[in-house]
Amino acid sequence: MTFVIVRDMRFLWDWLRPVISVPYVPTLGPVQPGALSAELFNAVAGIAGTRRFLPYDKDGRWFRRKDERLLVDEIIHTPDRTVVPTLSRAGSGLIKIHHYSPRPPEVDEVAQWARQWHTTYRAASSKLLWFQESPERARGRLMLKTFSNRDLQVADRVCKLSNCDVADTFPAFAEQFGVDGFSFLHQRIKAGHADGPILVTVEDRRIVGAVGPLSILTDAGGAIIQPPQYFAVHPAHRQRGHGRALWRAAMAWGRSNGAEYKVLQASVGSAAERLYLSEGLTTLGFVCTRDLTLTPGRPGSSR
Repeated sequence: MTFVIVRDMRFLWDWLRPVISVPYVPTLGPVQPGALSAELFNAVAGIAGTRRFLPYDKDGRWFRRKDERLLVDEIIHTPDRTVVPTLSRAGSGLIKIHHYSPRPPEVDEVAQWARQWHTTYRAASSKLLWFQESPERARGRLMLKTFSNRDLQVADRVCKLSNCDVADTFPAFAEQFGVDGFSFLHQRIKAGHADGPILVTVEDRRIVGAVGPLSILTDAGGAIIQPPQYFAVHPAHRQRGHGRALWRAAMAWGRSNGAEYKVLQASVGSAAERLYLSEGLTTLGFVCTRDLTLTPGRPGSSR
């Protein structure tokens, strides 16, 4: 089997194109299908280890330095599959193994690689990701929103957090959604970061739904995109129209600020997925994931 070390030989589109069924790029996540290219993969590989952000990396909104990076020396790039491991040092260390192939990965084989990489890079856990056009056993649905003038209508029940009469209830709302959601965003607000507007809905004199921060980015091809936002409705206030009102208000903001499209990922079976489908978003494909458990004394096992 022929292996290509991307540090010396760039990703080849003739090899990538047949095995990429879903537009998902390591460290960047979902992208618009028209933006997918070998150049995009090569750009990600080109900054590996520098801790710099590409100009169109949505994570650049939050941090000064990029944490996740490609393990360039471990990439497998052949005509029939491409395997791209990445390393994040957050927490105790996570290796993500992105597997592109017309066939599902052999989990035991991948676990053997992961066991070696755990030792080499001192990471505590690993996750296998692969991509398919079918929802069977998938965890995430990738979706595309294309903006039009129909998105300019704003719901009356939505307001900006900065103008909300009960803005002091936002901290309690934010704490409902964990350190990686609105709680994280609330800490940034307290630290003085201005990431963009946050839209909220109110019921019973308290904030019960929110989406934000709203922003726009320019993608690798020069198109204006609206990157994903945090989006949640308090469980006790769902099925009352808050989520749809917030979504449409966020889309109106995006359209009025020049956004051409938005790409996002929703958990299969979630309320967000149902909302996005009902709002007419296009499905781009599905992401499957599996945590790898590496048992001492065995080549590798999985769950």
